[in-house]
Amino acid sequence: MESQDLFMYEMAKSMKEKFDKYWGECNLLMAIASVLDPRIKFLAIEISFPLIYKSESEATRNVEKVKNALEELYLEYVELHSSSSASDEVNIDSVPLADTSAQQKDKGMQRMLNMIRQRHSIPPTKSELETYLADDPYIPSSESSSFCALEWWKNNSAKFKVLSRMASDILAVPISTVASESTFSAGGRVIDEYRARLNEQSIEVLLCGGDWLRHKYRLKRKLKEPSEQEEIILKP
Repeated sequence: MESQDLFMYEMAKSMKEKFDKYWGECNLLMAIASVLDPRIKFLAIEISFPLIYKSESEATRNVEKVKNALEELYLEYVELHSSSSASDEVNIDSVPLADTSAQQKDKGMQRMLNMIRQRHSIPPTKSELETYLADDPYIPSSESSSFCALEWWKNNSAKFKVLSRMASDILAVPISTVASESTFSAGGRVIDEYRARLNEQSIEVLLCGGDWLRHKYRLKRKLKEPSEQEEIILKP
């Protein structure tokens, strides 16, 4: 944008507007996904946000925004985990026993299991999220070897029961390079180069009218026929 060439300036200006449209606001999902990478955790956000955003206050505000969103999401998974654990518990006292000796053994085992459950039901001083962030970042043994964050969370699922479930849900989301409005837009099927100046009302009429007519007369969309150039086969 600092170029003296007017063409380069206008092109860079439009590119900057498109960039700010998608990256002007903090992308929480991508930021949380980077935090769940055990190699970088919060270091990537703390380093990159001051470079992305203009002022230091704005960068700090977005860092806090990511922290709050991460904590809220973790608490939701804690509630889901506790509810699922409670539903999986089985009341052994309601199960009919074969004889008196077996019943006494089961009562003793049930008493011991209840004591173990009470000890483990005491909430720890640190949550899984706090423990994960407090630990040192994971450093792979070799730089050339490929690293899979999902595999790391699978191997550490015994230590981070709730957090590993949250990480598997977030890191398994496929990344798309197509803009959302381009994916779900039907404009390409209605607005061609000969009708590029239609107003919004005319476009809406074309879309709704076409759908209503196809539904009324039970018509199907006609497949796009190959062009004449595609039908020509050159033979030696």
